[in-house]
Amino acid sequence: MDLYFTSQNVITSLKPMSLVRSYALVVWLNGEIYVFGGGNGYVWYDTVESYNPVHDSWTLCRSLNQKKGRLSGAALNDKLFVVGGGNGVDSFSDVEMLELDIGRWIPTHSMLDKRFALVAVEFNGAIYATSGFDGNDYLIETYHANMADLDYDIYILYIRGCYFLYVPIFDPRDHSWTKIPNIMNVKRGCHSLVVLNEKLYALGGFDGDKIVPSIEVFDPRLGAWTIGEPMNHRRGYSAVVVVKESIYMIGGVKVCENIVDTGWQETCTTTAVKRCFLLAIACSHE
Repeated sequence: MDLYFTSQNVITSLKPMSLVRSYALVVWLNGEIYVFGGGNGYVWYDTVESYNPVHDSWTLCRSLNQKKGRLSGAALNDKLFVVGGGNGVDSFSDVEMLELDIGRWIPTHSMLDKRFALVAVEFNGAIYATSGFDGNDYLIETYHANMADLDYDIYILYIRGCYFLYVPIFDPRDHSWTKIPNIMNVKRGCHSLVVLNEKLYALGGFDGDKIVPSIEVFDPRLGAWTIGEPMNHRRGYSAVVVVKESIYMIGGVKVCENIVDTGWQETCTTTAVKRCFLLAIACSHE
């Protein structure tokens, strides 16, 4: 794992994870980084581990109920939610919730569709799960589930990574999923998703045929997706974070299958290494 200091444009190495893994999920909660599932190219994992930035140490946590990769999820109401994923043969609609106080994974209401290579975020007290692959096609739907000026550091985990148009939303009050009426304009999976200025940004990804450069923006007040300014390159399997009103898109795969080592807007980093299927988390100095 690497730590990128945005204010100094410096990358430094940190203690590695206990397992070599790709296609995993990373979530930030209560000052720690949680990594879920994934695989090594031969087997899939159900393992979960957390990283403490203060002590530069990893701790094994309660394993998932099922081995899986290309899953997604988010932290909501001090709970960790893991959504969808697959094992290379089957795609899953399952949703698991980790109660940290009791250290147990609890199955909750599944999504309306099986989804592999989806992306989910917490937004305004709900979890939004976008696009993905259901085992047969890439989707464009979105599910919805209602459930200060600082220096930021970005933790970059080398985790490797077809597709829906609608977005489902998860409501934590009754643990139910609803479908946003307006679908996305482009089918995609293996894309990136962030929240910026009270809007959702879906960036790049794979539409089942090619890597795409397109960006779509969802405004919950309008309840609709609009086309945003496309990226400079077609890119998928990237890591993305928001820092100070800017979106940092890190690494990934370009249209020609070349792994890239530059950030979005061609922000060159020192000692950068080409990589894809990675994950990133931004944290602030408080």
